[in-house]
Amino acid sequence: MDVMEKNEAASELLSELSKCRRCRFCFDACPVYEVSERVETMSAYGRLQVLRLLLTGVLNIDDTTVYPLYTCLQCGNCTLVCKAKGQNLEVAELIRAGKSIVTSNLLKRSGK
Repeated sequence: MDVMEKNEAASELLSELSKCRRCRFCFDACPVYEVSERVETMSAYGRLQVLRLLLTGVLNIDDTTVYPLYTCLQCGNCTLVCKAKGQNLEVAELIRAGKSIVTSNLLKRSGK
């Protein structure tokens, strides 16, 4: 599939994603990252980058590119670390919102 349909929600999410300082403190907070043998896309930071690349059209939507988004447990550990380090991003919420946008784009393309 090609570039995601641009809409207000996607633009707002991209704006929030740009606030990430890329400090990567959230890496070790993610239990999925730990059990995935430290695959970067399975960390909160990696998921945010996958979302950014999907929303900007650099990555096409397919099973491989969306898999990291759907492995997020929504435990909130990444958000706690982000806030503790002074960034104050709702990381888990950004990932949830991204999944919603990706899903709605997939449904539009499939005609449902």
